[in-house]
Order: sequence, then C-alpha cells, then structure tokens
Amino acid sequence: MTRTVERVRRSHGRAVKVAAAVTAAGVVLMGLGGCKVSTGQREPASTKVKEVLDSGQGRFDLTRPPSREEAGLPAGRTDVTYEREDHTPFRVRVALPEGKELTVDARLVTFDAMAEADPKTAQPSTMDIHHYPATLAAGRDHLLAAAKEYGLDTKPILEWYEEAADPRPVQAPSTVRTPWLATKVGYLRLEVQGRYKPPVDMAGSDQTVVHYLFTWDPAPNA
Repeated sequence: MTRTVERVRRSHGRAVKVAAAVTAAGVVLMGLGGCKVSTGQREPASTKVKEVLDSGQGRFDLTRPPSREEAGLPAGRTDVTYEREDHTPFRVRVALPEGKELTVDARLVTFDAMAEADPKTAQPSTMDIHHYPATLAAGRDHLLAAAKEYGLDTKPILEWYEEAADPRPVQAPSTVRTPWLATKVGYLRLEVQGRYKPPVDMAGSDQTVVHYLFTWDPAPNA
C-alpha cells in the first residue's frame, strides 16, 4: 500500500504541493531538502522513471508546458518522483524558454499536478529539483552562477553563506536558508533556495542543498 506525504507552500499566490509516495513498509525522514529517505523496495512509477534512473541521464523539455507522458506522470497519479534507492545523483538537463538550459546532478526530481482542480487527470504544473553540492562553498558558487544566469539578487546568497559558515547560536534553527529567490523564464515561474545544515555527530556530516522549483499554467490539451 502507498501513502503520500505532502509539503504545501505558496508560490506567487498559488498553492504548490510537493509530494513523495512512500511504501507502507518504508520509514520516512523529511530531510534538509524536503527529500524523502525510506527503507523498503519501490517500483518505478513509469517506464520513463526507470529509463532515467537506469541510464543516469534525464532530459526534460520545459520550453512549453509538458504533457503527463513527457513528465513520466502515470494516469491516475497526482505526482511522480525520480529518485534512486541509494540516493546517488543522476544528471538532469532541462530545456527552458529563451534558449536557456539547466543542467545539474540531482538526487530528487518530482513532477506534480496537485495545484490543479483534478490532479489525477490534469497536466503537470510543477517541477521540483534537488541538487546537493559537495560543500557549503560549492553551494554558494552554484547559487551565484544561477543568480547570474537568471537575474537573481546575489545579496541574500552571500548573506546566507556568511551566516551558514559561522558557528550556529544554541537557540538558532539548525538549518540556514536563503529566502526563495524568484524570477520568470518565459512562461515559467522559477524559484531557487539554498539550504545548509551544519554537521551534527561528526565532521563532514553537514549538508548543502540547492532547490529549484518551476511552476506554470499547464496547457489544457497537452
């Protein structure tokens, strides 16, 4: 049996839900990136999911609103998740409007239609990508490169890095986040956030995540 864990937030006035399907035998931990970690076996949600994870390469076209088939979203499902059992990254290339392309090594990619009236039949309207840089400095550099590419404000990124690099006060939240940095790429709404969680039990256990969230109004006949 499968149950769904949902995270809901607002994006430009729209409710955006990012869900993870989890087997009943699994154990769910909501980590720094909102990414699920579960035990137990999961079957691929679609042929496309299996092809992407087996090959380690995923290509997606967001130059126009994608269909359910193009997103790998099966009939009757509200969402689909691309994630390897061992959580190793896979290369993701996303073609964007205005001749742009996003290429990252991702551990988690989801598509969903949960902002739509009938999410089990509607076309997808959200793509969520989690990239895990090796270090905090690498995360800063990745965010600065994204800011240059998409015209985002760099000041919150530099402030985030300085705060995250300093020792955390005892009463402060353990995870340091940038605000959601928002822009438009053609018809797409793009939001980017950096997150950092310091080491807990041993050196090297810290974690940096760059989270890309694309939302759009789906094409009615895609």
